[in-house]
Amino acid sequence: MSKKSHTPHGHDIGCLEAIEGLYAWLDKELENPDSISSIEEHIRHCESCYSRAEVEKLLTERIRRAEGPQAAGKAPAALKSRMKKLIDQF
Repeated sequence: MSKKSHTPHGHDIGCLEAIEGLYAWLDKELENPDSISSIEEHIRHCESCYSRAEVEKLLTERIRRAEGPQAAGKAPAALKSRMKKLIDQF
């Protein structure tokens, strides 16, 4: 996978839309195959969104490990909100 600066092309959804759907995509909450495909395509060619997605993946995994297997994927809403705000500042 090659990473380069983002230059919109084709049917690209753009960074704003990709980031708006990023959390649902990472949490596997998206059901629409077109939405999933659009986000994945954008992340494949946008270095900024790719980096953000990778940071989110690492944070999510760390939270899951800290909570243990019984609470996997159930981070408190307040924690998710705080994490989103921190990442939005990048």
